[in-house]
Amino acid sequence: MPEIINNFLIFTGRFATWFIDNWLTIFSIVLSGLVSLLISAVYFNKGNRNSLQMTMLFPITILLKECYSTKNYKALCDLSNNYCVRFMKKSEKRLLSKLVSSYKEVSNYSMVDMNADILFSYFEYVLRKNHIEVKPVPIEHEGEVVYYDYPPDLHYLNYDLEKVLKKYDLNFQPEECKEAIVSLFLHYGSKCYSETHLQFFNDYSLDEVFRQSKIKKNWDCKFDEIEKIKCELFDLKIVKELIGKQRNG
Repeated sequence: MPEIINNFLIFTGRFATWFIDNWLTIFSIVLSGLVSLLISAVYFNKGNRNSLQMTMLFPITILLKECYSTKNYKALCDLSNNYCVRFMKKSEKRLLSKLVSSYKEVSNYSMVDMNADILFSYFEYVLRKNHIEVKPVPIEHEGEVVYYDYPPDLHYLNYDLEKVLKKYDLNFQPEECKEAIVSLFLHYGSKCYSETHLQFFNDYSLDEVFRQSKIKKNWDCKFDEIEKIKCELFDLKIVKELIGKQRNG
């Protein structure tokens, strides 16, 4: 045992002497290795971020300049699943997730569909104003009424309203459009509710019905939300760098 301890002390002493004589060289080698690793990591990260810019963010910025559509929503979903998403920061991933979710909300927007929904809602409002039950048809399950629904023929009203809205331009043919809408309302009021004395647009004008509709305000909120998210996306440093490259390129 004493011999082992003695040998260990001899080895330790020799190592200490060697280290003191060569510490500067050792330090230089270690520092050089660390610097090389750091440079490699920086270039690796830069390469990944460049790939993220060109493979994913560039197509997204182009897509966001186009009209909202279900086709573009699908393209956005495909881009958001690109392998380069792993190179995004957590805050950037959260923003991308918000963008995809918000885009989904507006992707199926159609002004004709929205206006038809608004007019259908107004038709319901007039019925209720005249103390008419809007959903008088009982729906039964196993002998019990589970809920009440519209008269079957009323489900065609939206379709007919869309045809009128496509036929007449609200900006240039408001009166013709209004007359066609009133004619439809009277037809469905008589057919579905046996009511022939309903009056329409005497309390609100056609323009006011559209402007004050909660349906329109809801859509406005959805578009405001996605515009806000788009501004946040274009304000990201990596996107600003991308746009700068495009301008200088």
